[in-house]
Amino acid sequence: MKTSKKIPSILILFSGIFLVAFSFSDAQLMPVDAQEFRQAPDYKAIALDGTPVSITDYQGKTILVNLWATWCEPCREEMPALGELHGMFPRSDFEIIGVSIDDPGFEQVIVQTMAEDNLTYPVWLDPENRFQFAFRTIGVPESFLIDADGQIIYQWKGAFDPVSEDTINLVESTIQGTSYQSSEPTILSDGLIAGFVIAFSAGVLSFLSPCVLPLIPVYASLITGMSAKELSQETSQVTRSKLRLTATVKGIMFVIGFSIIFMLLGTTVSFMGNLFFDSIQWIERIGGVVLIVLGLHMIGLFKIPKLEKQIRFDMGKRNSGKFGPLVVGMAFGAGWTPCIGPILAGILTIAASSSSVITGASLLGVYSLGLAIPFLISAIAIDRFLVFFTKIKSKMLLIEKISGGLFVIFGIVLLTGSLVYLNNFFKM
Repeated sequence: MKTSKKIPSILILFSGIFLVAFSFSDAQLMPVDAQEFRQAPDYKAIALDGTPVSITDYQGKTILVNLWATWCEPCREEMPALGELHGMFPRSDFEIIGVSIDDPGFEQVIVQTMAEDNLTYPVWLDPENRFQFAFRTIGVPESFLIDADGQIIYQWKGAFDPVSEDTINLVESTIQGTSYQSSEPTILSDGLIAGFVIAFSAGVLSFLSPCVLPLIPVYASLITGMSAKELSQETSQVTRSKLRLTATVKGIMFVIGFSIIFMLLGTTVSFMGNLFFDSIQWIERIGGVVLIVLGLHMIGLFKIPKLEKQIRFDMGKRNSGKFGPLVVGMAFGAGWTPCIGPILAGILTIAASSSSVITGASLLGVYSLGLAIPFLISAIAIDRFLVFFTKIKSKMLLIEKISGGLFVIFGIVLLTGSLVYLNNFFKM
């Protein structure tokens, strides 16, 4: 027998305000492009001649560290321009360092690649990609501009133009110790494409999950104040237009409600991930194991009883007033989180390992969008949704198994540290 739990609206709203304020309270968690610089890690690698090298060896000099691989086409395309940038400034002031994540035994290929493009800047070897965990990267190429004091001044996620006027001015101002506001966008960069694609897909999968899809008529009725029968019956064109307008307006408020909850989760786990910055590799590995277990649960190889439970809210009285659908949406986000937990956990794992709180919130925002779009379409065209649901309900178990399989695969990606390859797949 399922119990009904009531959570006061004011408590939900207060918790949301508190979490937002707490998540953004530490200025060090802001992204590099927001001009809140952070100290570069004491990263160590091996030079091509086998000599141990470190970022701290270049203290007092401006450096641009470029993460690349011989198999990475965007990396190869930007390298000749990196060579041009390298020759524009005296070596005593500025140095470019290429960090190759090629497998062991590719040293000769790396040397040949550098020779083909007449590149003379040093290359470090990092076949285990320790750079990824030290600098919080999610793909190649990625580049970091570090000043003489060891602070990361700028970060390029994905390929960029090393000889653009903007880049040259940025390097020059960094050498001189003056400030320069770059006009290049970096928050929504190519390096996050894989995360956003996965987040949006996960939102759609959550909509199709057995604990959400069957309840769409219930929520459509709840936010419009009409029964499913009334929503689906034939009416005049004027009445139908008014009904759709009501469903759209209230549906958007409902969507905003659960989006607030999910984005608060994203900011919170991102904050925790940044708080335990040095343990990010373990966060990804443990997250990978959790995703594999949850994926196997969704496939049905075994069942975790607590994930089968759902926390329901008595929301019958919460739809009154102008902000009723907003509160109902927030209750939906909080109450059904355990039900869609296996899918949501994957996005939260990515958010925990993201480079900033804003990135984490953005990932959960995209996840909410993937859940919101089909919901709004269903609420507006409830009659067609009922026909669609009749056709698809027999396949819901298969959909859940497919979702479980996808999350097992993604869990393996996190566990093996192969997210870099996934990002490059989405860039093709």
